[in-house]
Amino acid sequence: MTKIQDHRIAAGFIDTARIYLKAGKGGDGCASFRREKFIPYGGPDGGHGGKGGSIWFEASSNITTLAEIACHPHITAPDACPGKGNRKDGAYGEDITLYVPRGTVLKRSGTVLVDLKEHGQRFMAAKGGRGGRGNTAFKTRFNNAPKIAELGEPGEQYEARLELSVLADVGFVGLPNAGKSTLLSAISAARPKIADYPFTTLNPNIGMVSHKGKNFAAADIPGLIEGAHDGKGLGVVFLKHILRTKLLVHVVDPLGFSGMKPEKSVRVIEKELKGYHPLLAKKTVILAVNKSDLPEAAKVQEALKKKFKKREVFLISAVTGKGISRLLDRIIKLLPTIKDEDLYQAAAQSIPAAVQPKGGFKIAVEAEGVFSVKGTRIEKLIAMTNFGQGDSWDRLHRIFKTIGMDKALRKAGCVEGNLVRVGGKEFQWSEAVPTPGKPGKFAYKYKRFEQEYGG
Repeated sequence: MTKIQDHRIAAGFIDTARIYLKAGKGGDGCASFRREKFIPYGGPDGGHGGKGGSIWFEASSNITTLAEIACHPHITAPDACPGKGNRKDGAYGEDITLYVPRGTVLKRSGTVLVDLKEHGQRFMAAKGGRGGRGNTAFKTRFNNAPKIAELGEPGEQYEARLELSVLADVGFVGLPNAGKSTLLSAISAARPKIADYPFTTLNPNIGMVSHKGKNFAAADIPGLIEGAHDGKGLGVVFLKHILRTKLLVHVVDPLGFSGMKPEKSVRVIEKELKGYHPLLAKKTVILAVNKSDLPEAAKVQEALKKKFKKREVFLISAVTGKGISRLLDRIIKLLPTIKDEDLYQAAAQSIPAAVQPKGGFKIAVEAEGVFSVKGTRIEKLIAMTNFGQGDSWDRLHRIFKTIGMDKALRKAGCVEGNLVRVGGKEFQWSEAVPTPGKPGKFAYKYKRFEQEYGG
């Protein structure tokens, strides 16, 4: 199985990617006959085609960005090999495995297909096509020398979207320059960029924290501002990364931000969280007044305790380490009490199948004298029919008659010379002159076949 490894490219942090998936086509079946000396009745011995390669996604803890996939969005799995004589089946196409970070959601047409949250979790995103059957599969007591072989089934292909939502137990939120990155670097081995100007952090940073034998993951979310849920500042780009966190630590700067008082900054951030998703308003939040070495810090802590009585307020210093141990004690005590059921879940949904009438196909009038027949099974049948074989034409016509498609077309108003489109092919409807007392005989003639083989 071919695997695409994680290459650390200099593309930066990328949390969304539009990709184009194309699974491998199945191998064509073979129509051949055994011909050996002294064996007059060899019979059909055509092998079947192999199965086309599929495309898989696998979650990995060793990857933190979708940069590799975003830079190579066109993903194509290998086709399978055709069957051969002497009953030799074709080789299968190799599957492709794409590694993505934990927390990656795969969407198709806005519908969630899978949410890859656990390390090693796999999902088949595009299934390879089935191999066509050789003529050995069509041998019957009525036809012991069939000259029919199917083409390989096309692999599944579509446009998809990947969205990454960082998985962390604790999220640090707050206005710019509050000291979130400094706090993360103080309690973990993460080394985010730290500077004394706003919006230093442009990407979420994750660090593993170990405290008194307990371990948890903490994420530093880039600074939010008023109107973030409407797209201002970094806006909704990074708000989604705190949806999955169990606990939020709101880091408060005692000096405020851009003329905004600390008390108001807490309300602004909570309003932005609630405006982005109602679930964020229900999360457990701890207030941590940073920069305790400043004279204003203790006063701000007391003011926040009075205004936010339901919130726990800690006084810390990410630089000196003061109060951090007490904050971590409270975090490791609260985390086990939060149930997974209360967290955001990107529930996978099944793509609704097209509603089809009884019989497995649907007939529509596209224009005067032009009819279209749609149906998953019948389109698959057309794709796997080899129109260069006369027996395949007879088989196709029998199937059309068996499923009642000829009667349905006649009932829809199809007459001699009309055009019938099925699975990307165009057929011309013709009606033979009926014999008295017998129903009319309907035939389908493929235009290209008429030109190449003279009808």
